[in-house]
Amino acid sequence: MNSRRLARLMGIICDIKANPRRSPDEMCRRFSVSRRQFYKDRDTLARMGFGFHYARGKQGFLLDKELTFNVSGLSLADLFALILAVRELTGLSDFGLAMGALAGLRRLVEQLPAGPRELFQDAVDEVVVADGFGCPPEVLRELEPAINEGRRVVLVVERDGQAQRLSVDPRLLTLKDGRLSLEADGLEGGRIALAEVRKVIATPFFSPRQ
Repeated sequence: MNSRRLARLMGIICDIKANPRRSPDEMCRRFSVSRRQFYKDRDTLARMGFGFHYARGKQGFLLDKELTFNVSGLSLADLFALILAVRELTGLSDFGLAMGALAGLRRLVEQLPAGPRELFQDAVDEVVVADGFGCPPEVLRELEPAINEGRRVVLVVERDGQAQRLSVDPRLLTLKDGRLSLEADGLEGGRIALAEVRKVIATPFFSPRQ
């Protein structure tokens, strides 16, 4: 799920609640989607916890359910807004702020019921990590514990159409102009953009202490 679709889903939620007396065709025109896509979005929202249907007799949409979170008191629309807000933070060069916001967002998502939780975990990965930081989510997931534990890893990168494996000792993640980079011993120049990394392979070896 990319940021464009997430923004559209949030827009549908807000419209259904604020202006329910619209037809499906009007909603399709408003969001520039086909009727088929609109109903796919409706089904996705239902799985996430926001259910609605069109009532011909009332000539408008009726809300069936909206997921709220007992611990935080947040609604589904609030969570959409938070994901998009954290996505905007990735455009700053404040690594601590962006990663702290991402960690907090992940903790909120962990509190969701199983079905919506998986969908929102995917949304966070795609919108914040892939779209925002510009790196594969699984690469970030593997590097964070390796850095914290001081473990050596093998980076699989693609250069000139060829896959290369680099054995490195990861030291630090940095954020500049919205893109994450890794500082590591064993890299030419000591740094690599995570957008270049296709896979991270864990090893049982620890990095030499500095």
